[in-house]
Amino acid sequence: MAKRVLYAEDEFTNRKLLEIKLKNFGISCDLAQDGLKAIELFKENRYDLVILDQYMPGLNGDQVARKIREINPDVPLIAITSDDGEIQRLNEAGFNEVFIKPLRGQHYIDAIKSYL
Repeated sequence: MAKRVLYAEDEFTNRKLLEIKLKNFGISCDLAQDGLKAIELFKENRYDLVILDQYMPGLNGDQVARKIREINPDVPLIAITSDDGEIQRLNEAGFNEVFIKPLRGQHYIDAIKSYL
């Protein structure tokens, strides 16, 4: 059974790039363009991992993470942000790991795969 990831990111190019990288490793990826859609998808489906951008329309990643933790406290959560000043807030919201944009190299893909 293919692993399934939910990735919420408002920037289309970032969404597509990560989706393509994950598919290359046989990982199914559902995409959300904002925090509200991410919560809706999370309630409707089972995910092995959730990746959330911090700054999105509707709800930010830390707000989405808190809601997801209420539904499923065990699902791994990864945050992606361009603002390293948000790391503490993201950790407090329950993220297992925080990546700083821009995402380069293989490190972040290896980290994602380690949660799966």
